[in-house]
Amino acid sequence: VTKEEDAERDKEGYFKVVYDFLRPCSRKEAYMADITYGTNNEFGFDYLRDNLAYNPSMVMQRPHHYAIVDEVDSILIDEARTPLIIAGPTAESESLYAKFAKIADSLTPVTHYEVDEKQKAIQLTEAGIDSVEKTLGVANIYTEGGIKTVHHLETAVRAKALFLPERDYVVVPAQGGSASGGKDGKVVIVDSFTGRLQPGRRWSEGLHQAIEAKEGVKVEQESRTYASITFQNYFRLYEKLSGMTGTAVTSAEEFAKVYGLDVVAIPTNKPSARKDGNDQVFQTENGKFKAVARAVKQLQEKGQPVLIGTVSIDKNEKLSEYLTRDGVKHNVLNAKNHEKEGEIIADAGKKGSVTVATNMAGRGVDIKLGGMNADKDKYEEVKALGGLFVLGTERHEARRIDNQLRGRSGRQGDPGETQFFVSLEDDLMRVFGSDRIKNMMGKFGIAEDEAIESKLVSRSIEGAQEKIEGFHFDARKATLDYDDVLNFQRKLIYSRRRTILVGTDEEVERDLSELVAGNTELEGIITKKRGELGESFLPNLRQLLLQIIDMLWLEHLEAMDYLRSSVRLRAYGQRDPLIEYKREGLAMFKEMEASLLENVAKLLPNVGAVKVASAQSNLQEVREGAQEVGHKEVAPPLGGSTSKLVGRNDPCPCGSGLKYKKCGMIGAPEHKG
Repeated sequence: VTKEEDAERDKEGYFKVVYDFLRPCSRKEAYMADITYGTNNEFGFDYLRDNLAYNPSMVMQRPHHYAIVDEVDSILIDEARTPLIIAGPTAESESLYAKFAKIADSLTPVTHYEVDEKQKAIQLTEAGIDSVEKTLGVANIYTEGGIKTVHHLETAVRAKALFLPERDYVVVPAQGGSASGGKDGKVVIVDSFTGRLQPGRRWSEGLHQAIEAKEGVKVEQESRTYASITFQNYFRLYEKLSGMTGTAVTSAEEFAKVYGLDVVAIPTNKPSARKDGNDQVFQTENGKFKAVARAVKQLQEKGQPVLIGTVSIDKNEKLSEYLTRDGVKHNVLNAKNHEKEGEIIADAGKKGSVTVATNMAGRGVDIKLGGMNADKDKYEEVKALGGLFVLGTERHEARRIDNQLRGRSGRQGDPGETQFFVSLEDDLMRVFGSDRIKNMMGKFGIAEDEAIESKLVSRSIEGAQEKIEGFHFDARKATLDYDDVLNFQRKLIYSRRRTILVGTDEEVERDLSELVAGNTELEGIITKKRGELGESFLPNLRQLLLQIIDMLWLEHLEAMDYLRSSVRLRAYGQRDPLIEYKREGLAMFKEMEASLLENVAKLLPNVGAVKVASAQSNLQEVREGAQEVGHKEVAPPLGGSTSKLVGRNDPCPCGSGLKYKKCGMIGAPEHKG
């Protein structure tokens, strides 16, 4: 083949990726390659699993040198705060969630609690507190009930007021269950950015359980965190970070301030022929949907394919009813029928096709004019009709998500049109919109299904979006300031743990010397034990240190979580909560390091080759069983073989003299009681 023929073939697109020699491989092999391709979730969880390993052979990842992130704005901004959690269940009673779900159901908004939709928070009123105290039969829920009661109550009210079915989650039937879900159903999160179901995720801090109780399905056990990290902190581990997306420009400031990344816009391959219309604004949602159905019917009669974007499953199905009423034949795509996505998208560009979709059809979806397998005549026919018409039914809080939807039309220089139909009852307009538009429409007596359309209105809506984007950016930045405190501690602990696990004997000896320097009692214990165990001393010491570090880090995570939730109250005393969190977090970290030495001093004399090997075996089982929260089953609690007769504050049966919860040999056979 000549160079000219080769170039001509490539120009026409007659080539394919060669994958004939690819084969399945282990994670270890994948990470040994120069380039490892995978999902952000798996990379993050592998990092956490590596830091739960008790054998060097179980460590998968190599040092974090360079990461290239596809759809970088989705992962580093939209999902930046999504925590990856490896956890096991606690013994929290299921009846507590049902009890507080019933109490929350009896409370009414405004009278008993106030809702802050901007902050996604609720505040109990005096009347609400009085009502709950009467129901529980206590004089003061804050003193008699304690933190636990208040936490369950506020979580139940949040579940009722702020988390809605068909928008934030759906109840899906268990295998073999009824279509409606019922008692055997499961609460599955709906991703607000993509519109897809997230069966592998659960809300933390008891929120998921509160929603399960609200919906009357089986309440799964609350989880206890063994290890966690956010995407934000995971990807900041890499020495070099880059990525690509079609919608980064509006978030350039956040990329620069948080990640130190510049946003560079690359010109399109072909000039854009897409026409973006001004927003049409209606007074009510009902009027908006009537107008959408009317406009879509006209476009279908013309033959132009239409993609309609909706923000939730509920709105998706509601609009479908309006279209059916007007005799518009259409396809519906949402998280409930995601298995038909390929088939529906393949037909979305056909002449006269109408597709009503959630955000699922927004990012990374390529709709071919004329249909997926259309010949040139069908393609040209749809092209002549104006290409794909994208109609958005509500503005998203982030302009990037709107731009993703617009970007489904006018691909590769094709013609296309986009327009948004919005109402003053939409969430964005209701919470952040301008009252000026409302007053104007009322003044001129505009009917509910009549629109006003002007650049002034579109600018006003974009101004509301900029306002909420800035609000969310400030919130994420403030959260990151808190995260950085724990992230710094996590790096120190994981670095020390990695040295103990895979470091040379010389490195472990050096770290040990630094750790016990000046502690003559501990130095004496180590010298004595070294003489007793000989060559097996260091392997046993490594395992003991790993177990103690994991136990203390687990307790420290819970303590830091509690500190973070309570430190906000310091603001009432004219103190900066962040400074207080840093100060107390550092003090707690130092206490944890002191506890490490205490545990080594108390447990090292009892260590023998058989005992540590058994503990290692048990803890390895825990590690292998540990699951990210919500993925199939969560892990058993650390030391899953523990007898129920032994309380957390009881003396440990292994004879260490410590409380059970503080014993570094947790997981050993002696803990069977």
